[in-house]
Amino acid sequence: MKKINRILALGVALSMSASFLAMPASAASYETEVIYGVNLREGAGTDSSVYRMLKKGENIHVIQQVNDYWLKIQTEDGKIGYISSSEKYTDYDGSMYASATSGVNFRSEPKVADNKIGYISKGDSVKVLDKVNSYWLKVEYGGKTGYASTDYFDYDAPPKPEPDAKAGEIIATAKSYLGDFKYKWGAEPWNTNNKYSYCSAFVQLVFNRNHGYDLPRTSKNQSKEGSYVSKSNLQAGDLVFFDTDGNGGINHVGIYIGDGDFIHSSPINEVGISNLNSGYWEDHYETARRVL
Repeated sequence: MKKINRILALGVALSMSASFLAMPASAASYETEVIYGVNLREGAGTDSSVYRMLKKGENIHVIQQVNDYWLKIQTEDGKIGYISSSEKYTDYDGSMYASATSGVNFRSEPKVADNKIGYISKGDSVKVLDKVNSYWLKVEYGGKTGYASTDYFDYDAPPKPEPDAKAGEIIATAKSYLGDFKYKWGAEPWNTNNKYSYCSAFVQLVFNRNHGYDLPRTSKNQSKEGSYVSKSNLQAGDLVFFDTDGNGGINHVGIYIGDGDFIHSSPINEVGISNLNSGYWEDHYETARRVL
């Protein structure tokens, strides 16, 4: 009887091992949830073949945002394909994730020095905040923000789109006002003999009075115009919004000009250029909208 029990136990163990080995091997973290049924396609286009429909509640891994309309994703059974990037279908927020292909040191600065703050094990998933250069990724891991070598991750940075002609015109107009207008709450340059301006009035000056747009007066209302764009997919000409009071509301706006920089009217530098990936503005960044 004991011999039979040992044979049965061995059979169960072998069965469990076989089941484990048969599972799809993937180091990906399935961080994104499908919130509405969407077709998984062979290519990034509605003319591509449909593999199947992803059901509400399925978890997927976003490999890359191909463009404004398509995401390249991986399902939990290992299938790779493309789905619409519309916020109707998933809770994807524009964040990119990568999996460590080998163990790697987690550092406080993008250089090899006495700056190790942790260790990322093989297979662990990190949130990619930025590709600093060819050698380093800025990532979020274990509740900390730091840097890790690009050599140890399955990460392909999305291509940076070239700004279109209209965006170039908008930026050129905005830069023509550098150093102009003392900052004054609620002030409009066209009503103060070009002496004063407010952040949202500066945006109106550039877009409305120089290029024929019809953006509303306040930064709060401007943040409802156009379409949402994630921080990682910003393009020149996008509007970037901030909460400078810390109350969860929108109360400051600027115009993104590329490479992490934006131009705005502010108490600090009149009309000047700041960076939204460091210091004060990184801490107070809220959202962005594409109006072009």
